[in-house]
This record gives sequence, C-alpha cells and structure tokens, in this order.
Amino acid sequence: MKKKVYILLLSLFFPIIGFGQDTIPAIKDNQPEIREKEVIPIDSLAGKPDITQDLPVMSGSVMTVDSSKAVNYWRITERTGEVFPVRPDTFLTDYFNRTNVEGQGLSVAYPGNLGLPSESRIFFDREDRSEFMFGDAFWAYAKRPDNFHFINTKIPYSNISYQTAGSRRNKEERLQALLALNFNKQLNMGFNVDYLYARGFYNSQASKHLEWVLFGNYISGKHQAHLFINPADYINGENGGLADDRWITHPEEVDNRNAGSKDYPTKIDKTWNQIKGTRYYLNYHYNLGFDRKTGEKDEEGNEIEQFIPVSGIIYTFDYTNRNRLFYTDDSASVNKFYNNVDFLSPNQLRERRMLRDSTSYSSMRNTVGLSLREGFSQWAKFDLTAFITQDIRNFTLMDTNLRNIPDTIVFDSFKSKQYATYIGGELIKRTGKILTYNAQGSLGILGYNLGDFDISGNIETRIPFLHDTASIIADGYIKNLSPTFYENNYHSQYFWWNNHFGKVKKIFFGGAVAIPHTHSRFTLGVENVSNYIYFDETGYPKQDGGNIQILSAGLEQDFHLRALHWHNRLVYQTSSAQNIIPLPDLAVYSSLFLQIVVAKVLTIQMGVNAHYWTKYYSPVYEPATQQFRLQHDTKVGEYPLMNGFINAHLKQTRFFIEYYNAGSMFLSPAEYFSIPHYPVNPTILKLGLSVDFHN
Repeated sequence: MKKKVYILLLSLFFPIIGFGQDTIPAIKDNQPEIREKEVIPIDSLAGKPDITQDLPVMSGSVMTVDSSKAVNYWRITERTGEVFPVRPDTFLTDYFNRTNVEGQGLSVAYPGNLGLPSESRIFFDREDRSEFMFGDAFWAYAKRPDNFHFINTKIPYSNISYQTAGSRRNKEERLQALLALNFNKQLNMGFNVDYLYARGFYNSQASKHLEWVLFGNYISGKHQAHLFINPADYINGENGGLADDRWITHPEEVDNRNAGSKDYPTKIDKTWNQIKGTRYYLNYHYNLGFDRKTGEKDEEGNEIEQFIPVSGIIYTFDYTNRNRLFYTDDSASVNKFYNNVDFLSPNQLRERRMLRDSTSYSSMRNTVGLSLREGFSQWAKFDLTAFITQDIRNFTLMDTNLRNIPDTIVFDSFKSKQYATYIGGELIKRTGKILTYNAQGSLGILGYNLGDFDISGNIETRIPFLHDTASIIADGYIKNLSPTFYENNYHSQYFWWNNHFGKVKKIFFGGAVAIPHTHSRFTLGVENVSNYIYFDETGYPKQDGGNIQILSAGLEQDFHLRALHWHNRLVYQTSSAQNIIPLPDLAVYSSLFLQIVVAKVLTIQMGVNAHYWTKYYSPVYEPATQQFRLQHDTKVGEYPLMNGFINAHLKQTRFFIEYYNAGSMFLSPAEYFSIPHYPVNPTILKLGLSVDFHN
C-alpha cells in the first residue's frame, strides 16, 4: 500500500511542473506587496438515486461512521462544526457541464475564460459581500470549511480529475486530486490539490490557480475534531474587454482575415490581479453523556454499549490572511483606460511609477459554544447550541501620508483594526420522518458590528403524493448588517473612497416543493432589501436609501422516455430597481440527450445543451477593484450558448468530450458575450476525465 501512496503523491506534483510554459510573469522580489445548500440531482448514473447511499449515520445529533460503507462524506457548519451528511459529485449527468464556468450555477456571468472572476445572474444565488470583497468573485473555485467534503474511509481513497482544451497558445488545463487515508476507525487525514492554468483565447486573459487543502477529522463518541488548512494563490490577467465588439459580431467589418482571437485588440494589456493567502481552521467538540446498553452482544458474549451524548462543549479557531496585488507591465494602456487618474501622486511629490496597487487583510475568530444534543431521550427532539464569537480583523491600505524621514519621500500605509463580538445560537432537528428544521442566529453585542443581527432558518416536511413522497421546504432570513471595511474604505492609484454607509437590511421568505415521482421541483422567493450597497457606473460603491424588492420563481423539470432524456431548469426574476439591481427576466438551462448502456458496464450520454437568458444591462467587470459594476450602455443576452457532448462512465471512471460554443458556427450574428465586451471562448473541443481509486 505504501508503494501505491508514494506513486500517487508523485503523480500529483509532476503534472503541475510539466503543464507548459507559464505566460503569467512572476512578481519580482524587489517589489514589495503590501449561504450552502446541498442540491441532490434527481438523475444520476443509475436513474433516481438512493438517498441513503454512502451517507454517514447520524446517532441523534452526533455522527458515527457506518462500517458497512467504504467511504463516508459530510460537511460542517463554519462556526460550530455541526455535521451534515452529503454525497460527493459522482453523477454522470452534466459532468462535462460542471467543469465549465457556466455549469457552476443556472446562469453565470464572467469575463470569458476559465478561472476568471464571476457573478451569478440569479440574485438569490449570490452571497453577501464578505470582509475581503476581492475574493468574492472566485466563489466558484474557493475552498471553505463549510463547502468542503470531509471523508472517513475504510481503505485508502483517491480521485484524480483532469480537463483540457485548446492548442498550445490558448490551452486551458485543470488538475484536481484528492487523497484520503484512515489511520484507524476514528482518525482520517488527507489532502486536496486544485491546479488550474487557462492561457485564454483572448489577449491578456490568462488565469492561474494553485490551491491546496490539508484536512483531517477525528470522530468518536466523546470527541469530534475537524482540521482544514488552505493555502491559495489566484492570478488572473486583465484586458478590460475587447476594444471593438465587431471582431465577434461583425467580423466582415474589420480586417480579421489573418487574425486569431488572441490578436483581437483589447483595452488593457500585460496587466494582472493576484490574491494569495492561507486559512487555518480547527473545530473541536467534547461530548458529555452516558453509555446505554444496545441489547446486542459481541463475539465473546459481552453486551454491547453505545455512548449517548447529552451535551457538548465547542471550540472553533479560524484564522485567515489575504493579500491582493494589482500590477502591470504596460502602464500606458492602464492609465489611458482609467483616464490617467492617480490618487497616489498628490502634487507630483513622487515620480509616477508602474501600477502596483496592494492591500492586505487578516481575521482571527475564536468561538466557544455549549450544546444540548438531540436524541438522548424521547423528550430531546432537537439540538440546541449557544455560542459567543470574538473576531479581530486587520486591514492595510496604501496611503499618501509622508513619513518623517529627512531628505526622502516615503509614504506610510493606512492601517485599521476592527473588533467584533457576537452571541448566537442554533436550533436543529435532523431526525424524523415528518418534520426537520434548522435555525440559526447571531447578534453583534460589542465592537464594529454592534447591533448587527442575522437570523435564518428552514423547515422541511414530507407528504404522500402520487404513490411517492413530496418534500415541502420553507426558508427565510432577516438581516441587519454593517457595511464591510472595504465598502467604506479603499485606497489605490485609480480608486479612492472613504464612506460612512449605514446598515443594510434584508428580509427574505421563500420555499420549494420537490416531487420525485414527476422529476419536478418548484421554487418561489421574495426579498426586500433596504440601504443596498452597489458599485455604480463610475466603479465607486454607492448606497441606495430606499427599498428594493426582488421576486423569483423557478422550475426544474426532467422528462424521460426510454433512452431519451430532457432536463430543464429555468428561473423568472424581477427587480423593482433595474437601474440598481439589473437582472435578466428569464434564465434557462436545457439539456437533451440519449443514454445507452453498452455491455452492461459502459454508460454513454450523447446530446446537446444550451444556456440562455433574456437581454439586460449586465454589470461589467471592473479590473481595478475586481467587482461587477453597473453600466447602462450595452445589453447582453438572447443568444443560446450551445454545446455538443458525449458523457461516459465505465466502472470507476467518468470521461467526456464536449464541443463548446458549437452554436456560433450557425447562429448569426455571433453575440456570445457573457458580459459587455467580454466574449466567451470560441468554438473549441474539450476533454475531461475523472478516476476513483479505492485501494
């Protein structure tokens, strides 16, 4: 077994070294830097999945490892480490689509290349802006303790996934590898690596990600611990979009006879953003309880006892540091793009330098909690947890204040520290055939977030319907949130603001009905938001003083007729202030394919899918702040992004062939823009492979 582990470790490193020539320049040493819902697809390789397959066993509210399963998977809540069983992404259906940016949601807007920042066009799929807003646009790639799958395995388990597309000049590649090892029944350790390098089909558009996760968990009756260490480094090229959209829409009007997409002129050249940092997370539960006789006996005739948790003590340590750098090797094009603005050279005290905007952030959160466990008696119908959290945040910005050093011109950094103390609780009922629920809330009692509150929850019940069971879910939240530090403060060469925004208030109510027998799911939601903070046409944050209402209705409907499958998802949404929160009225995803089985071991899906949304004034990506800002000049949409595909599954292997953006060969005019002036990749052949190893 050791030999196999060593071979696997070597296989993780050598592909990274040999991925080809790096077109993103390294930063020179002499330049200093300063909400998850688990969606279970209706269709899988074997049709409707068994919802009990490969799920950990919940004994009351404490997870125990199911010894009959080779691998167990679960997620945890970020603050208190509560466990929720999940299943991994092993579904064949839409496997190829989930490797695309478009497949990270029903409808996703992005600058056109794999690995670049993105934003969901579905308002209720967006999360609140975080304390480090520059990383928010990488939500489709970022690993977090609450969206990571922790593992317990009886035998060494590993998975390697690889995808590739394009030629040497514009090649995109992504390698993901996972290794998990159990040292005994309680202790599991492993690591995950995600390496992405997409050179891009357009000028100055390359993206490069390297992200690691070292994880571990210890699960026993009295002790439960989770470890998550996550170094990450994201670099993405910036080009400001095409200088002339006609290179895509009307190529006959420009001289493109000998030009490839890499030669299309862009507004910016040789400019990059980099975000790097590490997260250290540790959660520990100590359970107090008693031993209860099970009525069963072991091989020696002794009666087996089971530990029943009654209460628990919780501690969570969560430290994050992030550094962001915006730099260029072509200051002329960037200065022109930003109208030669330079807030860092007041009164021309220093010679204008090459762009190197930087900022840093760190947060250290400590949480202590007490819990009363579900299921230790017939009266204990739910988990009840109370906690207190202390958060210390540090921020560093660029500044123009001169240091008191004779005969020199040296500028200070602007530094700020925030303290925040929260109290809160969780109420969870996991077991029960009729009713389950999950509610949590927090209140800021000291420091910067004094008076903030965030209360959310959901409740689910099941009712008989059409000889099956329908699931009805209601959820909602009420929030009163202080603006983040970066919404109020930011200093850079091209943007400079110091705001005093008020608290943002949000109220949401929604629900869903899922009917497995008809392969249907309906959703409905409405939200009222007051004092909404957004980025306007100039790229600066602004706060709306009124109320904005968002209404959304969705439908997921699958049809099957023997080998023919037709899967559909659509969302209708409307905003009462399209000038502040612009949304497409309708977003649709549809996939039509034939599924056949060859020799009882090879499953093949062949078909075509399409992403479509109605025209609207889509926000555009702003390179200097990595935010999506408003614009009211150009509409995008009403152009189906169509892809042909072959999905296949053979034993422990999934693989696909995709002909991406195939519709551009016959749809005219070609308007395959994801956001204004940023087209998606032209027609391209993509390949992908995912292999599981169980020994």
